[in-house]
Amino acid sequence: MKTCAIVLAGGSGTRMGAEINKIFLPVRGVPAIIRAIAPFTGLCAGITVVARADEVDLMRTVLKRFGLAGAVQNIVPGGDDRQASVACGLAALPSDAEAVLIHDGARAMVTEAIIRRVILSIQEHGSGVAAVPVTDTVKRTDANGRVTETLNREALRAMQTPQGFKTADLRMAHANAERDGFRATDDAALLEHAGMPVYLCEGSRENIKLTTAFDMLLADAILQAREEGEAT
Repeated sequence: MKTCAIVLAGGSGTRMGAEINKIFLPVRGVPAIIRAIAPFTGLCAGITVVARADEVDLMRTVLKRFGLAGAVQNIVPGGDDRQASVACGLAALPSDAEAVLIHDGARAMVTEAIIRRVILSIQEHGSGVAAVPVTDTVKRTDANGRVTETLNREALRAMQTPQGFKTADLRMAHANAERDGFRATDDAALLEHAGMPVYLCEGSRENIKLTTAFDMLLADAILQAREEGEAT
């Protein structure tokens, strides 16, 4: 099964308090986007990076500097939102790509083990989305902040990336969403909207998304622990 990856590298550094796109911020000396891409290089037949239009040249320079220019086949400008950006990535995939993994460039802590589980789930079930159990109690509220329901957390999962699908299924889900005017915050929801099954697989609590300055500190601590573990 020829599997390709689409890495989404849009976004900003607003909530970080940074003046540059957060994916270019260093995590223990290496830009987050490089850490997000590198684990896919040995597991996918090709990688497409979707960048902000004004950062395509910068992305190319950073990838070359860290030795990933050869592994990334395409750098394409994204759209107005996540869904549109994924569609831009899909349009750049080779015609023989049987499966595709969608990954957020801000999830710099992804590992090969997570990616392998997603690919295996695609092979076995047709889809695979990295996810972790919800540990907090989750309540539904009304517009005034009044609790209306306490949800059963045993049945709840927090979605991560990569999210993997058969390429034909994801293309169809995007086409259906465009036809219906449906917008979603992840690709799994697009398949759900199209009535296609979505299967989850084991993610990792270390597979955090870099959103705030605290996340950067946490990522640094995770990497340090990994490095110390490898050294022992």
